[in-house]
Amino acid sequence: MRILLTNDDGIEALGIRTLAEALLPLQDLEIYVVAPSEERSGVGHGVTFREALAPAPHDFYGLPVKAWSVNGNPADCVKAAYYLLFKDQERPDLVLSGINVGANLGKDVYYSGTCSAAREAVILGIPAVALSYDNYHNPTSFGEVGKIIEPLLKQFMEQTKQKQMPPKVFWNVNVPDLPKSQIKGITPAVLAFDFYHDVYSPSDSGYFLGREYPERLEKQSTEEDFQLVKQGYTTVTPIHIDSTDRKLLEQMKEWPLLKNNLRGE
Repeated sequence: MRILLTNDDGIEALGIRTLAEALLPLQDLEIYVVAPSEERSGVGHGVTFREALAPAPHDFYGLPVKAWSVNGNPADCVKAAYYLLFKDQERPDLVLSGINVGANLGKDVYYSGTCSAAREAVILGIPAVALSYDNYHNPTSFGEVGKIIEPLLKQFMEQTKQKQMPPKVFWNVNVPDLPKSQIKGITPAVLAFDFYHDVYSPSDSGYFLGREYPERLEKQSTEEDFQLVKQGYTTVTPIHIDSTDRKLLEQMKEWPLLKNNLRGE
């Protein structure tokens, strides 16, 4: 099985090395790395049009993996792997994006380069998982996250091997910054959308975007990823890339503006 690793923290990031090291003991894997040449956090699903992409071979900590750095965003890295670096019969079977410094919860999935790389893989027809670790307060430590995610990695690889990964869906995994012995379990979760607010702080050069976390979270459901990670659970959220609201699409047929102009009627 061919596994492609990418991220948004850059090819030199500790998180992607931690992910590679978690995979190396597993059997029958070919591991490849195609990651940004520098940090590209928060770029969302941006792709490069006005600059030529130039994937370059890159040593990867001396580990037995083949790696390239790309002068682009995470989605560019997946595109480069798909269109430029691998032939049709050699394309990856599974894309793993991460391990990101800091969690990607709720609405983060729209801003996150980590999640966008996984989304791009699914757009191209390759199953994908985004992995993030809630260590933003201590980005130089990845604790026991490699051991914590090992069962999930095996699960996703087995589903890929059996062709059971759902189409048009990537999986968003968030791991609490806790020792393995203190993780309460792995649980499905829905996206949280109200757990922080944007705050712009003034500086001499303008305003910097930050976050404010309310002390009370009345709107938070016990099924939402933010709450569950804070309670010590590793969360897994299936995210469909088709954002169409089909219920509302059906209701539109009753709009007076459209009612007499429906196709085929």
